[in-house]
Amino acid sequence: MTAANLADLRSRLYEAYATQHAGCGGSEAAALVYRRDIRPLLPPPAAGPVVDIGCGRGELVRLLQADGFDAEGIDISPEQAALARAAGVLRVGQGDFRAILAAHPAHYAAITATDLLEHLTKPEVLQTFDDVAAALAPGGVFVGRVPNAVSPLGGHIRDGDFTHQTSFTARSIRQLAAAAGFGMVLVRSCPPVAHGLPSVVRVMVWQAVSACHRIALAAETGILRGHIVTQNLTFSARKNAQPGNPADRNPA
Repeated sequence: MTAANLADLRSRLYEAYATQHAGCGGSEAAALVYRRDIRPLLPPPAAGPVVDIGCGRGELVRLLQADGFDAEGIDISPEQAALARAAGVLRVGQGDFRAILAAHPAHYAAITATDLLEHLTKPEVLQTFDDVAAALAPGGVFVGRVPNAVSPLGGHIRDGDFTHQTSFTARSIRQLAAAAGFGMVLVRSCPPVAHGLPSVVRVMVWQAVSACHRIALAAETGILRGHIVTQNLTFSARKNAQPGNPADRNPA
């Protein structure tokens, strides 16, 4: 695909992204995932400003602001940004996230990117890690959620959106973070969240099914632990507080 073809595809599909694909997800589900997967990876609100790149309708921005963060967001889709502002999330802009990162070097305490990186080509993903690292203050953290290529059901996420370009694994996330100069990297699974009897049943079924997937991977690879088999995975990558500080390099 040429650069012109890619630009045309993005223009046509992102212009009305919510109507054509994203829809309007439940705010309760978003809050549950935020509390479990995103919030524990972030610094305290007093650490400094946060920007959510590829923020969609601004749901994460709203949750961050409710927790006391100085949070803003940006999304390339005009429709998504307009829906965010219509819902009262006023600090959401429309445009290329690279511009806001370039305009704020060493500024942010945290940068979040949930369901964004899979929309980018491989060179763009690596450039994004570089741009995020440059925009983070020393000790700042990059938190993201991406499709997990190791999942036996990963194609449901990877190919469920025609704008998706790639998917990731825990190893490729660590590879990207290391290339961009990040220090400590944490990678976590994204299983169903228990919040009522039906979801508790879902969690129990998933635990049994995922155990079978992990056993199969262990049998094939000889690696007994650390397999993440959920359709998505969440990661955090911390910028070194001081350049070259080995204490910041303790991948989990």
